[in-house]
Parts: sequence; structure tokens; C-alpha cells
Amino acid sequence: MSARKIIIDTDPAIGIPGTDADDPIAIMLALQDPRLELMAITTVFGNCPPLLGARCATRILQAAQRTDIPVAVGQALPLSGTLPELLQKAYQGPRGREGSIALPAPEASHCGQHASELIIDMVRKYPGQITLVCIGAQSNLPLALIKAPEIAPLIKEVVMMAGALGMEPKWGRGNITPVAECNIWFDPQAADIVFRSGIPLSMVSLDVTNAATGLVLTREHLANLAEDKPLNTLFKQVCASYFDAPMFDWSEGCVLYDPLAVAVTADASVGVFAEMAIGIETTGQLTVGQTVPLRDKPANVRVCTRIDGQAIVNNIVRTIVR
Repeated sequence: MSARKIIIDTDPAIGIPGTDADDPIAIMLALQDPRLELMAITTVFGNCPPLLGARCATRILQAAQRTDIPVAVGQALPLSGTLPELLQKAYQGPRGREGSIALPAPEASHCGQHASELIIDMVRKYPGQITLVCIGAQSNLPLALIKAPEIAPLIKEVVMMAGALGMEPKWGRGNITPVAECNIWFDPQAADIVFRSGIPLSMVSLDVTNAATGLVLTREHLANLAEDKPLNTLFKQVCASYFDAPMFDWSEGCVLYDPLAVAVTADASVGVFAEMAIGIETTGQLTVGQTVPLRDKPANVRVCTRIDGQAIVNNIVRTIVR
């Protein structure tokens, strides 16, 4: 079987205090899993601004000796045109600039094409073959669909790390508000377009990406990792910077939210899925960004409902360092 062609749409930050490590780990996993063919990386606002994210993504590609893969800078703002205030403040601090890991220059870190245009071109070139793995705010894909609505039926699938349905009582209720997960909350209008697009959708949400499922990378996982190649060294550096300045304090380690989306793209059998109808709340004063199960509506999303988190974490580490 040929490898599955994917584009990762992401907000990666490496070595930057207060940012999560899961996006760069997801990229590393996609590069190293032989079942996947990483065709491009597109960046979006989130952990850091998208140009800084492109520099981080390019640094990972350099370590993997895969600079043939194009990186495109995408949306710096949600479709509303206003960056959330918490990100405005964060970008004025450490999350707006290079951290402890040296990065390539801005002009050497992207292909010059906007992320939405690269998505359009890739989907047209490989109709029915491209899966988008959306692990940040979903702002780039809706812009591509607005510019070229005819590409929607040409997209094989969208696999996303997004949402919170409350199926897991402690962790599944939102990480930015009591009901909203941050990737959706950052741009709910964009997510609404994706969820209503008719594209096959698969979702890993906070209901499975949490400490209760065991999906946590700890220092022990990396204790005996040999730094015998640049990607291994960068992997350890990325994780160390997170352990020293974690984004969340929910567990003693890094929850692998985004790598799970890559893992189920390579092999959906690592999770149990259920067909659901889900809508996005875009206007509620208290509930904006909530992923809402709908009654009497046709299913539009395959939702991951159960995983063996520790087995997945162990496999992710083995795959990256293989």
C-alpha cells in the first residue's frame, strides 16, 4: 500500500517558553512514519505567529534532512479579523520571538506562497489523495474553500485535533473556556465552515487527548534516547524546553494532543470512533467555540472515543527515533 499523502496545518513552536511541544512532535512523527507522505506544512496563528511557526517547522525539516518539503505561512488572524486578546499579549512576550533553539532566518523558512494557495494547488494536483491534518486553528482551510470551493470534494479527509464534547468528565470540557477547546475557540467561524463543508472529517478531541487516557509523554520516555542523529537531538531539546516551562500543568509531562491526530491518520485502528453530528457555536456569549452534538441531524464527523494512550505514546517515540 502506498503512503498516505498529507498536509499538516499547524502552529508549531520549538524552544519557546509557554508553548506546547505537541505540534513539533506531530511533525516529527509524520516525517518518520512510513505510512505517511508529508507533502507540505502550512502554518497558522496559535502557539506563536505563523511566520515564527514556519521558522520552527523549517528547523524540524532541516534536522530530518527533508527541506524538500514546502512550508507556507498562513493566517495571522481568525476570519473575524481580530486576534484574541490573550494571544495579542502572548505575542508581545516570549511567544512572539525565537526561544532557546536557533531557527533559520524568516526569508529562508517558507516557499513564498500563502498557505491557502498551497492547499488549493496540492489538492488540485492530487485530487482525492490529500488528507489535511489540522492541528491548530482551522483558519487556512476555510480560506482555501472560499477561494476555490470546487476543491472540497477533491479532499480525501480532514483529520483534526479539535473540540471538547464532555464525554470525559474531568478533561473533556474545554481548555480555554469551560466548554471550548482552544483550536476551535481561536477561530470558531473557520471551524464552522469546515464542519459544514461535506468533507469527510475525523476528530480527536480533549475527550481522548488527556492524562486520563495515558496520552502523556514524560521524561522517562526519553531517558535512554541516543542523540545519534539531528532529529533525535532536536526531539529531546523540544521536550526539555516544554518540561522546563510547560503550557499546561495538568500532568507530569506533555499530553500528545496533536501527535494523536497524526497517529490515527496513519492507522485509524489505534482508536475507537463513533459517527456523530456536531455543530460549532459561533455567537454564544458564554459558549462561543463549543463543539455541540446535534440531535436529528446526519452525522458529519467521526469522533475518536477511546484510545490506549500509553501504547500510542510508546509507539510515537519508537517511530520518531527509529
